[in-house]
Amino acid sequence: MVVGLAAGTLVLLDRSARWLLALRPMAGLLWLLLLVLPWFIAIYARVGIQFLIGSVGEDMLAKVASPQETHGAPPGLYLILFFVTFFPASILAGLAAPAIWAVRREAAARFLLAWVVPSWIVFEAVITKLPHYVLPLYPAIAILTAAAVESKVLSQRVWLKRGVMWWFWAPMIVSILAVVTAVIIERDLALLAWPFFAAAVVCGLFAWQLYDEEGAERAFTRVVEGAVLMAIGIYAVVVPSLERAFPSVALADILREAPCAAPMAASAGYEEPSLVFLAGTKTRLTDAAGAADFLLPGGCRFAFVEARQQRVFALRAEAIGLRYNRGPLVEGYDISIGKPVSIAVFETVTAP
Repeated sequence: MVVGLAAGTLVLLDRSARWLLALRPMAGLLWLLLLVLPWFIAIYARVGIQFLIGSVGEDMLAKVASPQETHGAPPGLYLILFFVTFFPASILAGLAAPAIWAVRREAAARFLLAWVVPSWIVFEAVITKLPHYVLPLYPAIAILTAAAVESKVLSQRVWLKRGVMWWFWAPMIVSILAVVTAVIIERDLALLAWPFFAAAVVCGLFAWQLYDEEGAERAFTRVVEGAVLMAIGIYAVVVPSLERAFPSVALADILREAPCAAPMAASAGYEEPSLVFLAGTKTRLTDAAGAADFLLPGGCRFAFVEARQQRVFALRAEAIGLRYNRGPLVEGYDISIGKPVSIAVFETVTAP
């Protein structure tokens, strides 16, 4: 989509498609088919045309008209999130915007804007939104911003330059939120992260205060150093301590510690892809009734049933005469849907 819309936009602006011939599209199409067909044939041989119907019709096209996976949002969300997802360069992008607009008719700028603008509009129009969808457009924004910085044409307007203060305030706010999150979820102050957060805030402060004196390049280098330090504090210290935020890890550990060989699992109501990644690709994602049916054959089998589906599981188990053992209760937080989850473990284990 991104490549096609960029090419189509340039064709309209140039009022000619002859330049496309220089790209040798037929050779490219043949190379594409050579790369893709073996994979497509293998998928078709395994699951048939249903894969295409599900992936294109139900998964991709359905996201255009309706919110999928509780990720619906109105147009404009990506523009708001850009400040965070492109930070700290998003501040420079704002300062570069007037200069980019001034050279929009130049060949290089026209190409990069054709790369960004049409696809951005499509992503904003699609109902289902996730922050990473627009990532293929960020390289073009980065090139445009870097060109403005290198040419020293960043805006000197006071109201735009005030945005530089976020190089200080953003790490300050994020650091506080990270510690508060650790306290709320795990009752942990995450003290090991504090030196990294403090250093990140100091880097941001110097980047802000010395922006006019040292210039954009030096200031940006400082704030990037701060961003790296902040990332270490968050991803190396705080996030690993939030065990409740990763129920999949606890569920996979239950399988790993099972007193039998080759344990198998089914999950009802909790469908995080990380569970399949950690517990194995044979893990079945189903509903409560399906989880009970999964346990019926016996052997080394486990069912992970979210609290809202446990009553249906019990009724189905009684109906089919299933005898099972109740294992531990895994309490956690599903970050993909932003809700707490309580997952009961049921098992039928036969000696190996």
